[in-house]
Amino acid sequence: MKTLIAVLLLLSACQVHAGDSKGALACLKALPEKYRNGVLKLSADNANPNPATWYVVAQGAGKDAGIRNLTAASGEVTSDAPALGLRQIFSSDKPIDLSKVGIDSRDAFDIAQRYANANGKTIASVSFVLNQKGSSAVPIWSVWCYGPSENYFGEMQLLATDGTVISNDAFPKAPSAW
Repeated sequence: MKTLIAVLLLLSACQVHAGDSKGALACLKALPEKYRNGVLKLSADNANPNPATWYVVAQGAGKDAGIRNLTAASGEVTSDAPALGLRQIFSSDKPIDLSKVGIDSRDAFDIAQRYANANGKTIASVSFVLNQKGSSAVPIWSVWCYGPSENYFGEMQLLATDGTVISNDAFPKAPSAW
């Protein structure tokens, strides 16, 4: 019964935030079609719950072939340039299967906040990374959590499909509703 209640709460939270114009899913929808099947990494810093800017590393197609760095804000791409960093060029990240991303960044933030609350802490901001390590792997949200004085609490990793917490060194106690 507790599992059913937790799933229903999570699904209702996802529906509330599904139209978030500054969230990760809005950013991904704003990408030109030529990049949508080649997104290698989506990241942001200073999110509470949404960041001002999203950073995208993607494999381009056609005349924009190769690894590209894009930035997006408020659901619009604001820059698009070739990647010059060796880390991005030689990354082991695989294109994210965007059809498997069921949890938006706002939902990932809310899950982290519930864990923080269960541990008597308040999250002031988070940093996000969405990536996928293998072509048949599941996309993963990595969420780095920071307190009011920018003190680092730790990192949580969630399945981007359903929000299941798979790693958590930030908060020892899980929320009771889980």
